[in-house]
Amino acid sequence: MIIKNRKAFFTDLGNITQLKYIKDIEFITEMVHTAKTTEDISGFKWLRQYPGKARIESVPFHIGVEVIADTIIFKRVLNRSVFYLQFP
Repeated sequence: MIIKNRKAFFTDLGNITQLKYIKDIEFITEMVHTAKTTEDISGFKWLRQYPGKARIESVPFHIGVEVIADTIIFKRVLNRSVFYLQFP
C-alpha cells in the first residue's frame, strides 16, 4: 500500500506528550506499510457515513485515514473524545 501524510497529522502527533502513545502510533504506521489490504490492519474500521474514510484505533487515540484505491492518507490523530468532532 502507498502511504501519504497530511500536515495536520504531524501537528497532532507533535501535541502528544507521552512517549508510549507515540510509539504505539509509530507501530501502527509501520504495520500499515506492510499490510496488503485494509483487512490486515488491526483496529481498522470504516466510517459508515463517510465513504472512503476510516479510523484506526490506538487507545486512547484514533487515527483518521482516507483510503483511495491502494493509497492510505493519514490525516489526523486525535483523542477519541474529540475525534468525531474534528474528523472528517
